[in-house]
Amino acid sequence: MKRVYSFLLWVIFGSPVSWAQTGAKPAKDAAILTGKYRNLFIEVGYQQKDIDAKVSKAYSDLFESPNGIYFEVEDSLAYVSDVKNRDARTEGLSYGMMVAVQLNKKEVFDRIWRWSKKYAQHQEGPRKGYFAWSINPKTNKPNSPGSASDGEFYFITALLFASNRWGNSTGIDYYQEARFILDEMWKKTAQVTYIT
Repeated sequence: MKRVYSFLLWVIFGSPVSWAQTGAKPAKDAAILTGKYRNLFIEVGYQQKDIDAKVSKAYSDLFESPNGIYFEVEDSLAYVSDVKNRDARTEGLSYGMMVAVQLNKKEVFDRIWRWSKKYAQHQEGPRKGYFAWSINPKTNKPNSPGSASDGEFYFITALLFASNRWGNSTGIDYYQEARFILDEMWKKTAQVTYIT
């Protein structure tokens, strides 16, 4: 957690700060129990208006700029591009959904989910429910059909967050989409290959 916190301070505010330097103390009780979510940036002395401005600029740079990573396509779809490789990867797609749900950007979330479901999620066969980890956004075909587990994990988490934030009757049943992935995972059996 210390590394993540330090990294976030560096990314958002442009200065590497160690956990010890901030003076922030670990939480005594989990937010899920208290209903109160900490804002570590406030705790280390940043003003809310400055935090809001930095987050807004970061979102605008990534999702609304011509040099960003978010691309709307077709009528109601969008993908998040890997900058270096110019492909769409499950990590970027699912992280984009996490950003969208946390910033209450429902249309962005829904567009990314619809693209991911249409072009990245396997709908049949042994990989049913899983996602191809790399897709060519020009052809909408997988570069590799295999899965990256962190992509699946973030898709499920983002969908559950969306279910709790927006409900399940606004065009996408987020809860059922998350359950579909989890149910398909549960049906799979591990295959272990030993090299001798």
